Amino acid sequence: MPRSRLRRLLLSLPLLLTACAGGGPDSSDPDTSTADGPWTQGAHLGAEAQDRGDPEEGRRLLLNGPFMTCGIPWKVWENPAFQGLVTRGFGGSADAATVPGREGRNAELPYFLNAFVAQDGAEVVNANCLLCHGGEFDGELVIGLGNATADFTSGFGNPGTGGALPPEVLATLGLDEAEEEHFTKMLTRGAIIGDETAMRTIGMNPAEMLAVILMVHHDRDTLEWSDEEVTPIVPRDRDGNAITEYKLTSDPPPWWRVHKKNALFYNGMARGDHRGTMALATSVCVDDVEQARRVDAWFRDIQAFVDSLRAPRYPRGIDADLAGRGETIFLENCAGCHGTYSPDEDEETYPNLLIPLDVIGTDPAVAEAGVVHNPELVEWYNASFYGRITEMVPDDPFPGYMPPPLDGIWATAPFLHNGSVPTIALVLDSSARPTRWRRVDLDSTNFDEDALGWPWVEVTTPQEEIVAEEERKMVYDTTYWSQSNAGHVFGDHLTPEERRAVIEYLKTL
Repeated sequence: MPRSRLRRLLLSLPLLLTACAGGGPDSSDPDTSTADGPWTQGAHLGAEAQDRGDPEEGRRLLLNGPFMTCGIPWKVWENPAFQGLVTRGFGGSADAATVPGREGRNAELPYFLNAFVAQDGAEVVNANCLLCHGGEFDGELVIGLGNATADFTSGFGNPGTGGALPPEVLATLGLDEAEEEHFTKMLTRGAIIGDETAMRTIGMNPAEMLAVILMVHHDRDTLEWSDEEVTPIVPRDRDGNAITEYKLTSDPPPWWRVHKKNALFYNGMARGDHRGTMALATSVCVDDVEQARRVDAWFRDIQAFVDSLRAPRYPRGIDADLAGRGETIFLENCAGCHGTYSPDEDEETYPNLLIPLDVIGTDPAVAEAGVVHNPELVEWYNASFYGRITEMVPDDPFPGYMPPPLDGIWATAPFLHNGSVPTIALVLDSSARPTRWRRVDLDSTNFDEDALGWPWVEVTTPQEEIVAEEERKMVYDTTYWSQSNAGHVFGDHLTPEERRAVIEYLKTL
């Protein structure tokens, strides 16, 4: 059989397998009745209408725009003594990469900060979305790649000032009334958010915890901010007991998956138009619904830009013969959940399946957050302004996780939804995963091409017992709640040679 015909037949296999689960073009195909795999137990999540904006304007807004609405006064930022304080509050550094082609003051700022003029005329600086969705691979900044080096061990936006500065310090900054109001708002809210969003390990992302705190401190109907909790919550486990260390661990996914996914987030709970949850994530400064509407209008275009992104190409060498063998193994064992890939995007498939927790077996905390641990926040969100745009549905038809598209998967270490696995080789062999591990360094050029991920070393000491802070912050301990590395055992039956071939194939995606 010619290779081109064989490839077309193999590419069609996942669609047939998906049909067994009620998805795909023809669920009655008689040839699929004996097909077996986790995909047969998944539920297809259908597409919903999206409000399309302008992707070029969205890129401009993302890199230069005022969608955060308030910020640290530019007068503070331009004082070198404060730049380190500001960037540490956002988990980065003042000497981070810049983005070519940015406008005005933004040309000189780290990629994750925007300078803009607020509605009251104050010139300010605040984080942009690349704080979580901009990262480096092989020494190059990649827009849309999850940021796996941000240090949120002191929390998101925490300036370390306790929420205020002495009057004599403020006086030396020469701020006018509007600028001082911005500065006070950022310091106060940053201190509140920071205490609740502190992560255990560098690279862990506090997005879930940030969303929780934003909802807790905003009035659901008016979106007015309160320094005191408006909707207090007590997260509980499956047995109804309070969770004392409620730290939801998440690894920021790459944006280039968005154009394939009908429902966003690892658990597929974001239904409807995709932009609503992005606007919520930027609502640190939002104080009323009218302000939220202005931000939402900008996110129509920003979402269009996100939807336009595609994965970069693997920048290093690929063994074409080995990758070809890996493609066949992938199509037989993985494509039913993760889809098929082609140089022609129109020939690709992605089944958009939600897999039940007892099938996929990975840490359930994120999938169960809105169902078991704090369902009242789902009620808050869906009844709020943001819920009218993007509905949260964490249990329809059941709590679970969506196997992601694997475009550019080679760039996205660590793996699993909580970042608990440092390499693809370990994703494909659950028996070899370490209980505790430490990334060797934060150098994005230090990359394990054979295992496809980060170089790492095993750690035997529990993380909380490591005395040196710089060492402790580099360790991932899977014994903590929400940090398990269990599950996804679907590659365990493969031989080492077959896993090696699959890894080589993944470099081509």
